[in-house]
Amino acid sequence: MSINKRILTILSTDIFKKLINSDTVQIAQLNAAITLLIESRIPFDLQFSPGTRRDATAADLLIYINPTTTVSFTISFDPGGSIFSN
Repeated sequence: MSINKRILTILSTDIFKKLINSDTVQIAQLNAAITLLIESRIPFDLQFSPGTRRDATAADLLIYINPTTTVSFTISFDPGGSIFSN
C-alpha cells in the first residue's frame, strides 16, 4: 500500500476524526493517533507546549505526505488559544 493510501486510511479512522472534529482532546486520543502513525511507518513531528497563564496546553502534529506536502493538526488539551494558533 502506498504512503498516500496509508495516510488516507489513517485519517479516516475514528481517532483522527475525533482529533479533527473536537475542540479539546484527551492525551489518550493523541497517543492512539501516534501509535497508528508509528505502526504504519508514517513520518511525523510532534511539538508540545505545556501552556501558560496566557496560552492553553496544546500540541502541534505535523504528518509528512511527501517531501513537499504535510498535514498539520493543532491539538488543544484545554479550552482557549495556544501558541500554535494563527
